[in-house]
Amino acid sequence: MPLRDPADKTLLRMEARRFAARCDAQMSSIERADTLREVSRQATSITLPYALIEEETARDALRLMQTRAESRARELIQEQVLNYVRAEENLRDKQKRTMLETWTNLTGPLGHLRTWAQNKLNAAEQQNS
Repeated sequence: MPLRDPADKTLLRMEARRFAARCDAQMSSIERADTLREVSRQATSITLPYALIEEETARDALRLMQTRAESRARELIQEQVLNYVRAEENLRDKQKRTMLETWTNLTGPLGHLRTWAQNKLNAAEQQNS
């Protein structure tokens, strides 16, 4: 979409910076999140407006936010699996059901982490038996 008016270009750049600031604020919220549900909700709450699709600043900010959400989700999953391994034998089934239930919250850009989490759990179960 070629913009001929310099004022339109300036407004678009300003909007891209504003979007990047929103993504930065969302990233700090993601870093503070302590559940997968919250991380997933915050990762999918911001979408790139159509007008900013060609703006590199906005795309980079969104990609950085999604990358941070993915790494935070991985941290939480690894923590869950570690707690599962450390749990007593009679509590493991309950913890496993809880983990599988929370992993259903991984949707949108984090949906691929479900299989990753399942593989981590399978590896932990095999190592533990």
